[in-house]
Amino acid sequence: MRPHVFLINLDRSADRLARCAPILDGLGLSWERVPGVEGKALGAERLKALNPHPTPHGEWFRPLTPGEIGCFLSHLRCWQLIEERGLDCALVLEDDFNAHDVCTLQNLQTLAASATGAHPWDVLKLTRLRRHARLVASLGDDGAGHALELRFGGQGPEDGTAYLVSRRGAAKLTPKREHLLRPVDFELKHHWERDLTVYSASPDFFWQVGSEIAASVIGDGRAAYRGYPLRQKAAVYLRKHRYHLRFWLANKLGLGRRKVLGG
Repeated sequence: MRPHVFLINLDRSADRLARCAPILDGLGLSWERVPGVEGKALGAERLKALNPHPTPHGEWFRPLTPGEIGCFLSHLRCWQLIEERGLDCALVLEDDFNAHDVCTLQNLQTLAASATGAHPWDVLKLTRLRRHARLVASLGDDGAGHALELRFGGQGPEDGTAYLVSRRGAAKLTPKREHLLRPVDFELKHHWERDLTVYSASPDFFWQVGSEIAASVIGDGRAAYRGYPLRQKAAVYLRKHRYHLRFWLANKLGLGRRKVLGG
C-alpha cells in the first residue's frame, strides 16, 4: 500500500514548497500540494464563529489565533479529501518537515499496511515519539537496522508535522466540525472524543525543522496573552492549568471524558 501524500502549503510560502518537493520526489512518493488556509484572511466574524470563546465544556483556555484556525482548517481539508476520494491511507505533512533515514518508501508502505492489520489504527504519528510510549506491535526489521514498531501513549511533546490517517480515521475526524475548540495537534490528543485509535511509529520518520530554515507561519499563541494586564493574564493561566488538569484526568484516568461521536 503506497500512501498518497498531502502537503499543506500556503500560497505565500513558495520557498517552503521548493524545499519540500525534492525530499518527497526523492522518496518516490505520489504527493500533491493542499493550499493552506490563511487564517487572517477569513475575517473577524468568521474567526469568532469558528472559535467561540470561552469554549463550551472548557476544552481550551484562550481564543485560537487566526494562524491556528487556518492550520486546523488545512488539516481538516486533508481529512475530507481522504474521505471524498476513498483513499485507504494518506500521509499529511506540514511544509516544515524533514525526513530521517528510516523514512523510505518501503517503510512507509509497511506502516500504511498496518492500518488494517492485527492492531488497526486511525492516526499514526510520525514525529516526536513520546517518552515511555507502550509497545503495541512490532512490524519487523527493514534490514537497515530499523525495528519498526507501533506505540501508544507516553509523555512529552507532539506536533502535527507528519502523520498517517486511515480511511476509518478520516471518517471519524471530519463530522461535526461547527466549532474548532483547540489547536489541531491537541485535537488529536483528545482521542476519546471521536473514538480514535492513535499510535506513534517508532523510530521517528520525520522531524520539524527549526525556525532558521522555516519560520513559523502560525505564530505563537502565547503572545496573544503575554501583554495582558496582570488580572486578565492570571485568569488565562488559571484556565490553562484547569484545562491541563482536566486533560490529565480524562487521558490517564478516563474521568470526565466527553464524546463528540457515538455518545
